[in-house]
Amino acid sequence: MNSLMSIKDRINFEKFYLYATLFFAFTLPLSRTAVSFFILLLPIVFILEGNFKSKFKLIWNNKPLQAIVLFLAFNLLSLLWSEDYSDAQNVVRLYGYWLVIFTLALSIHKNDIQKIITFFLYGMLLSELIAYGVFFELWSFKHATINNPSPFMFWIDYSVFTAFTSILLLSRLFSNNYLKKEKFLMFLFFLSTTGNLFLGLGRTGQVALIVAIVVMIILYLKINFKSILITLALLLSIYGAGFILSDTFKTRVNSAVHDIENIKNSNYDSSWGIRVVYWMITYDILKENPLFGVGIGDYEQTIQLFLEKKSYPISEATKDFIAKSHAHNQFLMILIQTGFIGLLLMLNIIYQLLAMRIKDDALKKLSLLFLTIYFVSSMAEPLWLKQFTLALFVLFVGIFVAANQTKIYPAK
Repeated sequence: MNSLMSIKDRINFEKFYLYATLFFAFTLPLSRTAVSFFILLLPIVFILEGNFKSKFKLIWNNKPLQAIVLFLAFNLLSLLWSEDYSDAQNVVRLYGYWLVIFTLALSIHKNDIQKIITFFLYGMLLSELIAYGVFFELWSFKHATINNPSPFMFWIDYSVFTAFTSILLLSRLFSNNYLKKEKFLMFLFFLSTTGNLFLGLGRTGQVALIVAIVVMIILYLKINFKSILITLALLLSIYGAGFILSDTFKTRVNSAVHDIENIKNSNYDSSWGIRVVYWMITYDILKENPLFGVGIGDYEQTIQLFLEKKSYPISEATKDFIAKSHAHNQFLMILIQTGFIGLLLMLNIIYQLLAMRIKDDALKKLSLLFLTIYFVSSMAEPLWLKQFTLALFVLFVGIFVAANQTKIYPAK
């Protein structure tokens, strides 16, 4: 115990949180191992720091953190009506990532937040250079290919990262806080990031970016004739160029149109069709488990059960795929696992994050754009069940809540 106290006395917690978060932000787009390391390290040091009474008080007086506590508590409570504890353990492990939100929210100084965001951009820049090197056949890298040059993560996840990076840079271009030289470099970075988004297969980020651009124009220019023209010009130039210059994007757009046509003809054996079937299955599950869901560990076996009980308009091959997968939608996953109570608690988190008071206007707008990208993307993929996208969530929610805090716990 004395040796532990001695170690604690030698740590400059304020500097530790800053440097650890900077490295976490930089390595987030680059390394699974680094993500796991910082996700574990930051809460351990936060616990080692002690002074829990003050910390609990700060957490409970902060509405976004309070909403997160209620959501996590109810999800843990759902273990009581879960039967598959192996899947439940994996979900609980991922919810453990959320501890980083509390660590950052109570430990990061507001004047360091932009620095942390910039380090994230450095990490994204490095990942993009690697991706472009693969695309132009300058080198090979892991599982990245010319047709899908996502270097470190699954292409859907990478599309969320690139979409957020694009809107982050675009919002800075609309801001008055940067010099012309800085904006020129940001513009080049924006072009490369957006180009990277259309090189990959990730339609999730591509769709989310459309919504985020509309939100961004409203935030910066309000709703008027000028803002409508700028929005249309941006969308047409970005997505028109993507369709003309990227064969991958063109193929994915044509595939989406084909999927929609098949759905109209009651053919659900496609990427978009499968997502519609998950809505059908969720509806049937909720009729039997409306308030509490089936528990956080039983979603897969429950989906399999309903595939056997009900007749859905899909082939046996599609049925086999659905039976072994998640619901491809974070909102549906919450409904299946914890019912309407869980969904309301999730929506409360979103509301509290949207309603946060952040004095820095640019940072407030960025928080709204991040939440737009993230939760629009969550309509197509369960981002809280995936390591990289969950880590993206805890990092940025953590620093946005830190900006919302009237004070932080004074590190020693």
